[in-house]
Amino acid sequence: MDEIQSGKELCDQFFGALRNRDAIDRKVAILLMNLYSEGKLTKDYILQELETLRAEKEDEAENQT
Repeated sequence: MDEIQSGKELCDQFFGALRNRDAIDRKVAILLMNLYSEGKLTKDYILQELETLRAEKEDEAENQT
C-alpha cells in the first residue's frame, strides 16, 4: 500500500515539477519555486515579484527596438 504523503511532501513535488511543465513560463516557475523554498509564497510576494518580471520584460522589449 502506498504511503500517505504529508502536505509538505506534496508541495515539494508540485513546486519541483513546475520547471518541467511546458505550459508554464520558465521564469514564473522559477520565481514560484524560489518563493516556496524561501517560505515567502504569499500573495504580496507573488504580486511584487510578478511585477518585477513584467518590468524586466518591458525593459527587454524596449531595448530590442
